[in-house]
Amino acid sequence: MQTQMQIRLPNIELYKIENEFVNIPHAHHHEYQITVPIKGSCEFYYESRPMELRAGEGLVVHPADRHCFQMSNDSGIIIVIAKEKLITQACREEQPIQRPFAPAAILTYFQRCASRFITMDHMDALAVEETESLALAELGAMLASKGRLNAEPALKAERATDWSMMQVLDYIRTHYTEQLEIDQLAAIALQSRYHFIRSFKLATGVTPYQYVLRLRVEEAKRQLRGSTHTVTDISYMVGFSSTSPFYRVFMKFTGMTPERFRGM
Repeated sequence: MQTQMQIRLPNIELYKIENEFVNIPHAHHHEYQITVPIKGSCEFYYESRPMELRAGEGLVVHPADRHCFQMSNDSGIIIVIAKEKLITQACREEQPIQRPFAPAAILTYFQRCASRFITMDHMDALAVEETESLALAELGAMLASKGRLNAEPALKAERATDWSMMQVLDYIRTHYTEQLEIDQLAAIALQSRYHFIRSFKLATGVTPYQYVLRLRVEEAKRQLRGSTHTVTDISYMVGFSSTSPFYRVFMKFTGMTPERFRGM
């Protein structure tokens, strides 16, 4: 039985497909596609030219190039589709590009992206931008290092200036109930998007979105204990787009529902 998991963000899509699968010839006109079997093999057709990809044999397909593939039972594959303007320079070579990938590394990469995707608030711009930025940066690192990936993205031994990070933290503490954006925070820190996320995590131990969630949960706890507002009202007051992500995040941080916390 064919199984499939997918992660879809504005500028990158990831798919994990297992067992028998066939698709029709197609092209992505503004995206690169990276195809990596993680077990078994797949029969790939690039511009009508057949080639067999075995586990760990990755293929980078350029925009507008027609392709399709098929695979049998007991096979598995990871596919990443990324916008042309954001793909790493490592892909800008002759077409198509075959390069090795460690199957365990590309699977870990997918699982890490899936974990962020599942737990994020899909209506929160900061969550979407941060998840996407990390996915693209880790993909670039894998392509540059020929398919290897560390357990965690490498953090340079550098620290943002105390002044710039204090400015960012002060801004977040003042506006954490609002819709924040990575580019907005990075501009305060005078850094690029991904460099900012790395510097922020190095300085605080968490990513910007995780830091915002902590502030929201702490304020929610204060409201639950010191006000008569409903849980729904509190979820909106602290910045969540709906009660569903609020419940999920609150339970992750406290181990209990808001109602149980209020009744303690």
